[in-house]
Amino acid sequence: MTLRLILRLPVCALLLAALLTLAPASAARADVLTTTDGLVLEGKVEKLANGWYRIRTKDGAVEFAPKAVASVKRGASPRADFLKEAAKVAAKDEIAIYRLALKAEEAGLADVAQGLYRRLLKLDEDHLAARRALGYEKVGGAWIASEEAQRRKGLVLYRGRWMLPAEVEAMSGKQAPALEAAGDVAKARKLVHSLATGAAPLQRAARLALARTDDRILLEALLGTLYDKDAKVRIASARLLAELGDESALRALIFSGARDKDAGVRRECVLAAQAFGHDDTALPFVRALGSKNLRLAGNAAEALALLGDERAAGYIVKRMRSHGSSTRNFVSFLNQVSYVRDYDVEIAQASNIANPDVATINEGVILDVKVLDASYTSTWIEPLLVRAFGQVVGESFRSAGEVRAWYDRNGAKLPRFPEKPRARAPRRASKGKIVGVPGH
Repeated sequence: MTLRLILRLPVCALLLAALLTLAPASAARADVLTTTDGLVLEGKVEKLANGWYRIRTKDGAVEFAPKAVASVKRGASPRADFLKEAAKVAAKDEIAIYRLALKAEEAGLADVAQGLYRRLLKLDEDHLAARRALGYEKVGGAWIASEEAQRRKGLVLYRGRWMLPAEVEAMSGKQAPALEAAGDVAKARKLVHSLATGAAPLQRAARLALARTDDRILLEALLGTLYDKDAKVRIASARLLAELGDESALRALIFSGARDKDAGVRRECVLAAQAFGHDDTALPFVRALGSKNLRLAGNAAEALALLGDERAAGYIVKRMRSHGSSTRNFVSFLNQVSYVRDYDVEIAQASNIANPDVATINEGVILDVKVLDASYTSTWIEPLLVRAFGQVVGESFRSAGEVRAWYDRNGAKLPRFPEKPRARAPRRASKGKIVGVPGH
């Protein structure tokens, strides 16, 4: 099945979209099917002759084996009831909307509650309870996402906690404590699989389930699925890690951005790393440019092209001009002759054993050679370097010669990496937790 990806949007917007899709004014009652993996689907459930269950939703039909179904409740969709009640509430009745939102929260229908809170903000953008429920804080007279408010205070999200950068530095070399909820992590990984590879009804159900998952559990799950054998799962994992914004995932994203075998996965990992807003995100890829592993160097060039950091331009040119010759080399022309120099006689169980001592005579000449120059016409990596340089400086080049000539004229004007990285750039604008997921 082809993976369909959607732009990174706030989870509340995604959930509201799901809400509107599922909620016509005349929402009918629906059956509720819950899987053993924690997916909750609503629609018309029928049991097939072979014992399997088929559920028809607004996104399509999907079938489950009996062992994959935890429960089926006929005509018992609380969401449908809430949506039907919400449709009857007067458009400007703030009190009724707020009461219904609280009831939806108590019933565990966070997506329905968020949709109702959004309705409240359209009526009163300073509605305090709605703002807090959606994860906003008021800073300097303006409402901003609570995550952004924490960052403005100088805190960093690391392993699910907001901490001072110095605390993060102290913890970064230590192994993370094992989570006790190993079963929940395994379930979250299955949800990520359903999100990335499942049919549309499964994607929607997985999205809603992940939105309710604790961030620490989700982080642990995503750090595992980032190395899944399915590229679609790795892509979804990279996007979700970017949107969680937990610093402990940054190293894994950069590693996969340079080494994953799939170009699409590498792209998403690089963009995810960039979303953290660090001034020195390009530096690990600059270092990888000098690798003797040409595949790694080529991946690094593609990553730098995505990042578009002008400060990396000089390093790309340096890689083009590097021939890899050493200052001293030796060449030898030798003939080797082996001979028996002596015997070591040992006594073993009353037997004399003669162990020969073999030596070798070398005849010939050894010359000290210095490589003065080396050249090449073209390699498969060269077009990658040319393209990367062009994207970094915003120009178009046809050959390495054009790149070198342009750099000789303009290289001095390009910015350089500072000795100490500058402060973090603002992260991508968001209004609450983001779930950049497949399925539109």
